[in-house]
Amino acid sequence: MKNIEQVIKNIEKRGEAIGFEQKSDRKVGVLLATLCTSKPHGRFLELGTGCGLSTVWIAEGMDDMSQLTTVDNDTKVMAVAKEYLAEDERITFVCSSGESVIDGIEKNSIDFIFADTWPGKYHYLEEALALLKVGGMYVIDDMLPQDNWPEGHEEKADALVQCLHQRDDFNIVQLSWATGVIIATKTKQKETNQWNPETYNKHTAFVSQLALPVVDLLDPKPGEKILDAGCGEGALAEEIVRRGAEVIGVDLSAEMVDACRDRWIEAQVCSVTDLPWHEAFDAVFSNATLHWVKEARDAVNSIATVLSPGGRFVCEFGGEGNVYHVVRAMEASFAKHPEFGTFVNPWYFPSPEKYRTLLESEGFRVESIELIPRPTPMEDIGNWFDVFAKGVCADLSDEQFEVFKRECKAYLEDHLKSEAGWFVDYVRLRVRAVKCVEV
Repeated sequence: MKNIEQVIKNIEKRGEAIGFEQKSDRKVGVLLATLCTSKPHGRFLELGTGCGLSTVWIAEGMDDMSQLTTVDNDTKVMAVAKEYLAEDERITFVCSSGESVIDGIEKNSIDFIFADTWPGKYHYLEEALALLKVGGMYVIDDMLPQDNWPEGHEEKADALVQCLHQRDDFNIVQLSWATGVIIATKTKQKETNQWNPETYNKHTAFVSQLALPVVDLLDPKPGEKILDAGCGEGALAEEIVRRGAEVIGVDLSAEMVDACRDRWIEAQVCSVTDLPWHEAFDAVFSNATLHWVKEARDAVNSIATVLSPGGRFVCEFGGEGNVYHVVRAMEASFAKHPEFGTFVNPWYFPSPEKYRTLLESEGFRVESIELIPRPTPMEDIGNWFDVFAKGVCADLSDEQFEVFKRECKAYLEDHLKSEAGWFVDYVRLRVRAVKCVEV
């Protein structure tokens, strides 16, 4: 870029004239340009254009074949950036919410993200990181305490740093330099769960409805801080809030987290095996989630870590014998069709004895644990497979999946269909445990 120093001076002057006080640190700018140089023919995303100071540095590092999309929802400040950079054909300016732009970009397609605004940094983080290719870079700054930070922001920054450091799909370097920079390079694609909240509610609303006794067992108190691990669309979190507690929800599905936020529940995309808090909650609640987590010890250890000493862990999930006939039907269909591949059971259904031993080994005292048989009516057993078997059948074509469902239904006619109609052979493990206080 010609006369970069003059362009920067002009942008700073115009920014001051319109009352835009946020400035880009020059050291960070030079670093951005250097990093961008490592991505020839790259696809770049800037979240938070501002007046365009960081945009200038990103463009400085890009080659002629690279493309930058820069996003801001403030037309006034973006107009400054456009005034000086609009002629650069490599740059596309988008005046919109960061969330909508992130949602419109194909996953695994971006080489470099600089996040300098709320979406993609303190909010919508998981969705932004999913856009990066393996080898792609995610860069944020302003991670050292600033005089202009509002009250409570330092805790948010610390939580973000901790969350990034705990990820196993990125290599992280944190620089206590300039304004505080983090560079994260993607090493692999993170496994995620995709759920459709509308389909889930339509066919499996009973999951939340039948769990109200588990909320009673939790016995939330006004003012308590409770983590809902596997919050889904937020129906039970909402019930806990109604009883006076403060709730934060986590779920591995971005779609479910969005649905939970629509209920005005604070929620974030996060694995129950990798919770980014330490002794921050009075209780952890989980319903119909932990049978999806085969790394059971990691999950229990993570839950113990986020609980305050004496905190409660109350959960219900699939126990020994859960969906026994359904699993046998799935195994039979896969065995009949070698072209389907190998059937891999995705669930963890422990006995009370096995789970009690696990909890006690991780520092819990078990107050109650029991198996509860719960045959549950279904309008059509095929709906169950539409919601819960998509992961098992991820490699099947649409035609093969229909064959799979047809064969499963035929197998289950003799096991899970009565005169009243279809039902699912659920068996739930219900637990209440307390984190032991060290003496």
